[in-house]
Amino acid sequence: MTAALLIALVAGAELLRAVPHARTRMIAVAAWFVAAVTAAGVTGAVGGWGAAALAVGSALWLALRWRLGADAAMGALIVVAGLLLLADGGPDRTAAIIAGLGSAVLLAHTSNEVCRDVIARARTAPEGEALVEPLPRLRGGRFIGPLERWLIVALALVGAEGVVVGLMAAKGIGRFPEISGDKGRGSTAEEFLVGSLVSWALAGAAALLIGVLRP
Repeated sequence: MTAALLIALVAGAELLRAVPHARTRMIAVAAWFVAAVTAAGVTGAVGGWGAAALAVGSALWLALRWRLGADAAMGALIVVAGLLLLADGGPDRTAAIIAGLGSAVLLAHTSNEVCRDVIARARTAPEGEALVEPLPRLRGGRFIGPLERWLIVALALVGAEGVVVGLMAAKGIGRFPEISGDKGRGSTAEEFLVGSLVSWALAGAAALLIGVLRP
């Protein structure tokens, strides 16, 4: 349950990022974490150590999200949630539902940001060199990425691994003209592989979390 609640807490914080003005947004997110962790402890949803773990995880997410970016924060979240899952994970229908709802939120815009951050880091030029072209703005990926991740999670949970493989192959075929027109530079192919692998890894982590918690 603790891992599921941490996912839900972070998902709620991500939804609050829509609040205008940076200072108001920070206050709203901090208040949300404090209220949610307190409620989880008071209601007995988690024990004392669980509430402490939620507090540490929330603080870690806040620090990394605003200082290092979405990719660093998501990496830390996966590690912490995995450790909590090992500590107190087990079949729990309520926890599975909570984790599923939280994951659905995080696999949308937040995961798009994670993929963009990873691609941006991969495109960083060596010291003393400049990038030949600026990082392109992702348009269709804002919608394709979340739909792809949601589909992968849903298909994995119903045991349709073959369809997941077909979906991955179809994505590669759809991007083949763009990749083949890269004129030998290879940057488009590398961006496609980096972005796709990160996106699929996030979907796989969500499916694993929900699968472990599902009765």
